[in-house]
Amino acid sequence: MALFLCALLCAACNGEEEDGYVFPSLVTEFVELHTDDTGLGTQFTTDGGSGFAVNTPLQGLRPNTLYRLVLGYETTDETRGGLPVARVYTVDYVALLQPTEEPASEDEPTGIDAVWRGADYLNLQLSPKTQGGTQQWGYRTDSITSTPDGRRTFHLSLYHRQPDDPYSYSTTAYASLPLFQVEKLQPGDSLTFTGLTFDGLKTWHFCY
Repeated sequence: MALFLCALLCAACNGEEEDGYVFPSLVTEFVELHTDDTGLGTQFTTDGGSGFAVNTPLQGLRPNTLYRLVLGYETTDETRGGLPVARVYTVDYVALLQPTEEPASEDEPTGIDAVWRGADYLNLQLSPKTQGGTQQWGYRTDSITSTPDGRRTFHLSLYHRQPDDPYSYSTTAYASLPLFQVEKLQPGDSLTFTGLTFDGLKTWHFCY
């Protein structure tokens, strides 16, 4: 089942405008976009496992590369190469969180609007306060605990720094933590994910 940031961005705009234009109903979600030998983004897969061909291939990307993106798109009745065609309207890049051993004591707070699991990722919708400078993201494996019956919990936390970027206006950012790169994590384990927000530490719990 797909997890949507905004299930229908334009649900309230489906009525016809005075000029007869009908706004599309957009789905906005995290996807994996695949590029071909020439660097064109020709198809993507949602976290729910649905594949789509892109109506107009995305350009300027590295060839034969898998990108993590947030796409705003609408589905169509067309097919291409055995896949339904999606019209893509918005594209946002997703920061892939890499492991770090930097101390949590130096983390800086950020807005964390949502954290959820999608496929083999933890997805984050963030709202850092910025003046347009550098935001640094990553994650730590703080500890691994286990119960007497052998069930393990991996305690992960968000790494965030913004050097030389004063807190100012809030913006939206997206990140994904690839769970397949968490060392020793196995199906049946549990996860906690903690982030320092402007309201203090918050923790989310997941089964893997």
